[in-house]
Amino acid sequence: MNVFMVLRMSITSKLAVTLSSLLITSALVFVEAPVAMACSTGGSGSSGVSHGSAMHSGSVTVCVGVQTTTPAVTTPTSPKPPSGITIKPVAKPVCPTAAQRKQMPKSPDAAERWVKSVCNPSPSAASKPASPPPVSFTPAASSFASAAVSFSPNPLKASVYPASQLPAGETFTFGANPSLHYGSQVVLGRQAEVQFSPAGLGWQFSDGTRIQGVEIKRSFEQTGKYQAWAIANYFVSYRVVGETAWQAVAGQISVLSNVLDLDVSVKLPAVPPKLLLVGGECSANPKSWGCLP
Repeated sequence: MNVFMVLRMSITSKLAVTLSSLLITSALVFVEAPVAMACSTGGSGSSGVSHGSAMHSGSVTVCVGVQTTTPAVTTPTSPKPPSGITIKPVAKPVCPTAAQRKQMPKSPDAAERWVKSVCNPSPSAASKPASPPPVSFTPAASSFASAAVSFSPNPLKASVYPASQLPAGETFTFGANPSLHYGSQVVLGRQAEVQFSPAGLGWQFSDGTRIQGVEIKRSFEQTGKYQAWAIANYFVSYRVVGETAWQAVAGQISVLSNVLDLDVSVKLPAVPPKLLLVGGECSANPKSWGCLP
């Protein structure tokens, strides 16, 4: 096993330890903040919509609950005849009948009074009114449904200029691209949106150095292989469109960038200019012997 392989393994092991330490620190600082899931009845929305959020190491979860109430319904029903029996309409009786007309008085006035007494009996003699038709009653019902969707911030891209390999003492320029961005998903027929706002950016190097800033400069005096990556922190807020205003999520979310491999080489000594013999003043006569074209 040569020296380069040993050095490479040492850098990789150190990077893994540093990354693990960074993730654990981020979890302790940002992730363990107590956030209650508010998906329960009686939400803040006027239409019965409740909501909540939970922060994770690389994402945020938005929970939506919907309370639905069905009103009570009363429906009249028609009586059903016994099976196999057909109810036929009953013809209205003719009054007075032929037999009754034989007893009708001869006087027109007396005949009119007699017909009224026979065909329109007094209320006391009338039949009882029919009972109202039966009704069916459906009581009010209430139901609650909830669901959750997860959002992750955009990937973080780190870069180095003017090159990833420079002599010792030369300056590297590091840059990354944290930005304000949004995510949107539909849950239970409602549109949930999340906003990621940059809270800060820092740089971690495999030699243990940490520097804050979106764009930084650094040089290495010792030759060797180095690695660098960026860490962006975001503030997070969410809303259920049409139901709630933007709600802040407790804590911050951290995103790691890609890892940059750096090669710091030996700085070569400056080469003194060489003396050249010329046949005349080159500035006055550029075509003289020995003058550079």
